[in-house]
Amino acid sequence: MRRDPHPHPHRAERGFALIAALMLLVVLGTTGAVMLRMSGTQQAGSTVALLGARGNLAARSGVDWALHQAQATGSCPAAATTLNLNEGSLSGFVVTVRCTASAHREGSQERMSLSIHSEASFGSLGARDYVFREVQATLVL
Repeated sequence: MRRDPHPHPHRAERGFALIAALMLLVVLGTTGAVMLRMSGTQQAGSTVALLGARGNLAARSGVDWALHQAQATGSCPAAATTLNLNEGSLSGFVVTVRCTASAHREGSQERMSLSIHSEASFGSLGARDYVFREVQATLVL
């Protein structure tokens, strides 16, 4: 009976397969971690963009409020006014409105010019979800 000089010819290949499997696990794990991080970053970016759009609408609502007050009373509110919005998608926004009015004569008609400055904020300064938007408008009534 002859003895085979290489009784286990596949033994050297087993070590190579183990290294390849470990490399594959490292690559897949890294890819998964990168995808998870990108997903979280994208979600945070979407949240900030949505809050920014809501902040812009909250500031515009301050302009609308000042215009309504001016039309109802015939002049701007005397001092800066703070509005705490607490309904719908603008809930949590704080809006500060300043308005100045001046009268002008155009021929025989007297016109009122309004300069409205509205600031909307959400959250506290330095927080991840902090948003600040500012809108200015000049109107002639």
